[in-house]
Amino acid sequence: MVKTLVLVRHGDPEASAPSGEDLDRRLTPSGARALRVSYPRTFALLGDDPQLRVWSSPAVRALETADVVAAATGAEDIEVHQSLYAQDAAAFLAELEAADAPCVVAVGHAPFVDTLAARLVGRCPSFDKGAAAAVALAPDAEHGELLWFVAGPRTSAWQELALVERAVADAAGELRARCRAFLDAPDDPAVLLDFRLALRRVRSLVQFLEPWQSKKQTRRCEHVLKDLQAATARLRELDILSECVDGLVESGELGENCLLPMACAKERALERASVLTHMRKGHARKAVAKVSEDLAHLRWKSRVSEAGLTAADLRARFDAQFSEVDEALFGLDLRDGDAVYVARRDAKEMRFVAERLGEVLGPECAMAGEALEEVQRELTALSDARSICRLADECSKSPRFRGVRADLGVVARDQAEVVSAITSGMERRERVGEEPGEDEAAADVAAADGEEA
Repeated sequence: MVKTLVLVRHGDPEASAPSGEDLDRRLTPSGARALRVSYPRTFALLGDDPQLRVWSSPAVRALETADVVAAATGAEDIEVHQSLYAQDAAAFLAELEAADAPCVVAVGHAPFVDTLAARLVGRCPSFDKGAAAAVALAPDAEHGELLWFVAGPRTSAWQELALVERAVADAAGELRARCRAFLDAPDDPAVLLDFRLALRRVRSLVQFLEPWQSKKQTRRCEHVLKDLQAATARLRELDILSECVDGLVESGELGENCLLPMACAKERALERASVLTHMRKGHARKAVAKVSEDLAHLRWKSRVSEAGLTAADLRARFDAQFSEVDEALFGLDLRDGDAVYVARRDAKEMRFVAERLGEVLGPECAMAGEALEEVQRELTALSDARSICRLADECSKSPRFRGVRADLGVVARDQAEVVSAITSGMERRERVGEEPGEDEAAADVAAADGEEA
């Protein structure tokens, strides 16, 4: 004889199923997660080791809810009852009277759970999604007493979490594809740039989520990402140098018969071979695949697993980091190469976070990220010009560039002028508070070079 009936309304479902059938509608990821967190506490109200059976409507959303109930209570089986989907109270009560379990947990739908609860106990709070009510049944199973009622868990904190998880998983999947493309075509500078940008995007997200993410997962992923960025850095620098050299040949500042492009190509081939050897030894393809699979299932700290993560939490961190970047840019010494590099990197990371998490952070944060783009592009152009100067000086000391040292000097002088032009232009605008002009040398260089990872 059933002594206790627990009526449960299914959790938060998707609006429609791909099939178009109501029966096939599933729980949303946030709805399912909210139940997994809350139901152990809810069903602990039944006491230790309750002897119960779990009944469910045949609808997928109800069956998924029943799965969570079973996991929380230790029930082994779920019985499907058509009466719960048909919302047939007479048939359901007849099945209940025939059951021999002391307790039945029945997962159904509104308005059935509301009307049945009201019929049994007189008055009962309205069932929101995921709500549960325990009723002590009278011998006739037609009346009862309300033992407890637990409202359904809120899903908003889990909705933001689901969006964040999807954004990180997408970025990690893109990284995996970019790594594969680079290893298949390592001679293409554009493919290398795409790979490095993908690395930076994923690192930016991992670092942004660090306060909430598992430390072990963060360290595990950061180790691989940082290693690959460092391993490919010089190869990217050589590509930037080659682009500059090609531009100077085209403009006539270096002669048509200049051998520097060939020397740069040979140097890149050597560096490319070194990078590929490093990546093969480190099993880079497998390592990136593992990172991608790892980040497809973010591991959160216990407080996040218990309470979720709200848009306000994410915006607070973004605003704090943005303020730090903005303050650093305001007082930036443009003649300090290291400070410029750090400021450019930080501005880029904030922009990547704003792009990838814009749906959660909101339009204001997205606009803040866009506001950094022009500054970041100019700082990139400035850093690249300095990098070319440094690399030209480094190469001039190598025997592999013995016959083109004079041409390297031309490159170094040209880029020193670019550095001076960009620095002067940015300092002038900072003094008078002007916006960047499209006809200024700094913008021309930034537009020609694009982004450097």
